[in-house]
Amino acid sequence: MKNLLYLPFAFLINNALKLRFSYINKVFNAEKKKRVIRWTLLLPGSGCAWAKNSAGCHMCGFKVKIDQVNRGKPASITKLMTIFQLGKSLTRGSSPYSLSIYNGGSFFNEEEIPLQVQEEICREVERSSSIEQLIVESRPEFVTDDRIELLTSLLKRKKLRVAIGLEAVSDYVREVCINKGFSTDDYERAVEILKKNAAELSTYVFLKPIYLSEQESIEEAVRTTRYALSLGSNEILLESAFIQQGTKMEKLYREGEFQPPWLWSTIEVVRRTSHLGPVYIGGFEDEPPPIAIPHNCEVCSPRLMRSFRDYNESLDVSLLHNGYCACKTEWEREVGYHSLDSLVTEVESPIFQPVPILLST
Repeated sequence: MKNLLYLPFAFLINNALKLRFSYINKVFNAEKKKRVIRWTLLLPGSGCAWAKNSAGCHMCGFKVKIDQVNRGKPASITKLMTIFQLGKSLTRGSSPYSLSIYNGGSFFNEEEIPLQVQEEICREVERSSSIEQLIVESRPEFVTDDRIELLTSLLKRKKLRVAIGLEAVSDYVREVCINKGFSTDDYERAVEILKKNAAELSTYVFLKPIYLSEQESIEEAVRTTRYALSLGSNEILLESAFIQQGTKMEKLYREGEFQPPWLWSTIEVVRRTSHLGPVYIGGFEDEPPPIAIPHNCEVCSPRLMRSFRDYNESLDVSLLHNGYCACKTEWEREVGYHSLDSLVTEVESPIFQPVPILLST
């Protein structure tokens, strides 16, 4: 009954954010080998510093949504904690195992999420009778020894997991095709800091950046997944390209120079890497809503989308072997033309060097 008292306030915040700001769902936990309850909270900080100070990543349109929510003004500590407390009130009776916070940028950057908010959220998680894991996102430059040591100390016995968007193992692909603005050395430094402080790591891998062919994209995603798992990433979050407005990717899409990847390509990456560690398939819904998403033909796309959801609930890769479709022949022809090796030799750049992979195929 208490939750009903908060519904009018939740309605107001949902309208202000123009999206669902807090929700509960069940996700498969690879470590526990079962589904657990997750609380997801959208915390609209001041927005991604990288997007503000540069053109941002070529595929990301979330800056537009944050600007709409905050109307160009930084979110106050009071506003952020009010949203947190309201979201928390709506989880009563659910007993979530984990809390995932998305702020459209880096949680550890004080210009995006004030330190006082970071600390208080950690204290709230530590006091929770059910939450065992706090999951946040950050660019590697904000993963510092002092910050991780501080927040893990506040969490005490609870686990901190940090999701980093490595996206591609090649510095050239990450810089030119994605515009991420950091190197593999930066990623590795952040990984070591997390390990030192007994924090966990999730790694985003991006399938099909602009300028890469379908085949090149598959090979880069496979190499990146193997690389991240070899460094100790607890899981891989495979994100396939979809088109958001206001991005460079959208511009190329409108000009007929880019298409989202085939669903067959997502399956290929998972098939070649899932035996190395947990690999989850990211969804195709986001803010702002995409105008085009990965797909096959009209016949098999709905079936394969359902198989992606089923796979994520168990990580049983056999669920992705969901029959054959005539369009797969077209995909096979397309991915047979190029290999990533040709890109390595053709591009003359000192930052595009093959990265040694520590795991065998």
